Amino acid sequence: MVDEMRRVTARAYLCEGMDPGEAKGALARANPEAVVQTLRAGSVKNEFLAEMLAAQTLQAMESGGLLAKKPEIDLLLRFARTTQISRAIESEGATRGGKFLAIVAGHATPSLPSGFKGVGLPRKRLSRSELARIEEAALLGADRS
Repeated sequence: MVDEMRRVTARAYLCEGMDPGEAKGALARANPEAVVQTLRAGSVKNEFLAEMLAAQTLQAMESGGLLAKKPEIDLLLRFARTTQISRAIESEGATRGGKFLAIVAGHATPSLPSGFKGVGLPRKRLSRSELARIEEAALLGADRS
């Protein structure tokens, strides 16, 4: 029997004026089956790139090939292009007091909690550098297979 790939849906929101931890918690409560992560504001500018990286995490979740124990950390590692958690937090982690990205990824269209004020990132065709970034993130798990 061939496994059917389920569609991944990810949304990326640029947020300001809220605490990253509180935003992450609110999004996680509104989307209990989704992977939610917050990142520094400049991590990505294309929602389609965020969706492709999230698809890698969700596939790794289903196949038992996560880069970390938690899918949220796996997603952070893929954005940071490293397997070192401390390095990923330092380079891509959201910080209080400024803009940040909130990523919600799953197999259903994400719901926004009441009062959430993030602005969706644009979705556009992937550039060559974004395609290379997707490949680099996928290769992080190659040594773990």
